[in-house]
Amino acid sequence: MTTRVSPKHIAGGGQRPRIAWHDTALKQISTMTDEDRQRLDRLLTAVSLDPDIGTPDASGLLRDHQADGCRLLYVATALRSLIIIAYVEA
Repeated sequence: MTTRVSPKHIAGGGQRPRIAWHDTALKQISTMTDEDRQRLDRLLTAVSLDPDIGTPDASGLLRDHQADGCRLLYVATALRSLIIIAYVEA
């Protein structure tokens, strides 16, 4: 599953990255409440606007971004055109 962001929400007119979901993250989302998903959506928006917002983990492969009681572990590709969500918590 991938998520595209509406062009009207792109800051500065640039193209925001596409978001792809790892199977594990999709399973986690399926157990969330609507309120949890709304909070998660705000994190996704923040990450799509600034893929470097998260803190790198010890391996340097994943980034960890937490806010509003939610957490994302993700990978942003080198050109920042794709963000892969590996893990979510709400």
